[in-house]
Amino acid sequence: MASILNEGNGKWSTASFRIAGDALRPDRVTAVFGLEPTRFGVKGERLRPGDRNVSRTSFWLLKCPLSDGLPLTEHLKWLLDVVEPKFSSISAAAEDSTMMLLCGFSSGNGQGGFTLDSKTLQRIAGLGVSLSVDLYPPESAELAMVGGVASQGER
Repeated sequence: MASILNEGNGKWSTASFRIAGDALRPDRVTAVFGLEPTRFGVKGERLRPGDRNVSRTSFWLLKCPLSDGLPLTEHLKWLLDVVEPKFSSISAAAEDSTMMLLCGFSSGNGQGGFTLDSKTLQRIAGLGVSLSVDLYPPESAELAMVGGVASQGER
């Protein structure tokens, strides 16, 4: 994550598009999508070389590359711009899999929130994918990288 503590105020947001399913073939999704995933895993295989943990399901994850200092809506719009044009092909390649948008957000001071405009919500609803938002208190930026959005593809 690029500078997870935005300009010293602790406020940040991030988003990823994840496809997960036991029968998913990440290489097929990559071929159809035309983009390399940020992370992927195959059910039963090690998540990282030398790691004891194996993936409980197959997954393909694309993290938005925008700065974490931008509003959450900007991250979602970037992902939607990338996913929407190829969604029917991606859906066919990911048959019997679950697709969702994973978001992480920290207000920086524990107060406040974010707003998703109606057009972005309509775009998400139009795809029929779930939206998951993990909220983090200001002091938990490291947790987001270790156990939150950054690693949800492994769950």
